[in-house]
Amino acid sequence: MPAGWTATVPIVLWLVGLSYLYLPVWHGDAAIYLPYVRALVEEGRWMNFNPGELSSGATSPLWVVWVAPWWAIVGVHGLKIAGGIATIVAVVAAFIWAQHRGARPEEALLPALAVAYCVAPAGFLGYETPLAALGGMAWTYVFPPGSHPEGGRKWLLALLSAVTPLIRPEMGLLVVAAGAVLLLQRRWRAFFCLLAGAAVPIAYYGAMQVLTGNFSASSYCRSFALREMAEFRIGAFVHLSGSFLLEFIRSGFVLIAAAASGALLRSWRRWDAEQWFSGLAVLLYLLFFVVVAPLNSARYMAPIAPLLASLALREMQRWGMHRRSMQIVPTIVIVLLVANVLLKAWDDRRRGYDFAVVTERPCAEFLNALAEPGAWVLAYEVQIRFWLRPDLRVLSLDGVTDGKIAPYLKTADVTSFLWRWRPRYWVANEAVWRRPFLRQSLLAEVLQRTEPVVVVGGIRFERLGQWAAERLPRGFYGCTAVYRLHYGAETLP
Repeated sequence: MPAGWTATVPIVLWLVGLSYLYLPVWHGDAAIYLPYVRALVEEGRWMNFNPGELSSGATSPLWVVWVAPWWAIVGVHGLKIAGGIATIVAVVAAFIWAQHRGARPEEALLPALAVAYCVAPAGFLGYETPLAALGGMAWTYVFPPGSHPEGGRKWLLALLSAVTPLIRPEMGLLVVAAGAVLLLQRRWRAFFCLLAGAAVPIAYYGAMQVLTGNFSASSYCRSFALREMAEFRIGAFVHLSGSFLLEFIRSGFVLIAAAASGALLRSWRRWDAEQWFSGLAVLLYLLFFVVVAPLNSARYMAPIAPLLASLALREMQRWGMHRRSMQIVPTIVIVLLVANVLLKAWDDRRRGYDFAVVTERPCAEFLNALAEPGAWVLAYEVQIRFWLRPDLRVLSLDGVTDGKIAPYLKTADVTSFLWRWRPRYWVANEAVWRRPFLRQSLLAEVLQRTEPVVVVGGIRFERLGQWAAERLPRGFYGCTAVYRLHYGAETLP
């Protein structure tokens, strides 16, 4: 067996061990995929969160498709199996990909572990991140060093431009970067192939916009949340998160970014097509980060992680050739990446995020026992949908699954939102104090009051049940109370 392939064995064993650690660990956002997958497998309904209601709230349509057969085989745990397999494939693919680009096995560890840092925790939890990393690597085969997309590569252009934005909407940035390179090269036929492929996600997201009112409710409303909670702002568009910057530094990614920048600046006059693509993709994603302001998750960097690490490796090799002491830099980065992945896994494991907790089963069963047929349930942690009766409909308080609150986010006019949609029940939680747009709303006023019945904004809130927030794992906004809402003589929509 070649040395490079032999070296994948310890990588796979390490990842399998991490996967085992994550088996009992669940995250709320990843669990949002479960109703979509269940609707597809058991009812043949595409992108349904509430039964019979089209939703653009699954960030990755392709992830739903990938998880579906695993659900069909083992049920809910199919999400974890699908995520584990995809994560292992993505990291091993990065290791082999780096060797195909000239790296020795020990050097290829840097791109592989950069990808592992971005996808290992998220993928094992059930997020679509491994597909994003694979998509980023796939684009480099369109632009191999020193060549142009000719002949058979044009079909790959069309395929990638059709598929990658369906992994995550912002991966359309890779299509934009590729299109810019083709225009610079005046490769008109290849450019038109790319446009032909791009028609697929444009048509899909356009149809979602027309049919649901949001091209991707999850992306739009989640990006608003991230911008809203950013600690640093420069002007109207630049938002930075201190926790993300801290993670960027402690993980060693700051060294990867610095080395990659050095490689691009040092040789920009001699860039080939692949370097142009990598440089533009990284630049577009960095601009995206300061607009979206991710908090404490490197999973947003998954598509560009292999590109950054590959560029950084070239520059670090040059550093080592000129100064022997600099040969230690890649090793330092590798140690930091491994340590951070392991620490994250340990922290996630000890928090106690089990399936019943993150899907709010006790609260859902409480509602199932008393809610009238067809009632709307207002919830911030919408993964409660998994246990609710099929006739009950979840209305998302931050819009992540339906986008109905989107027109009210910037004005923080929650009162008008409630009067417009009139949910009958509200699953209250600590998010009211965490989100700026909720902090000054009538919902915060209701939670501040101790009376069992409160009238605010012309709406009567009747508390039906209450639970201690202390019972919940750190960082999880679980159910603390259930209220019934009354709007006078008006009925539910």
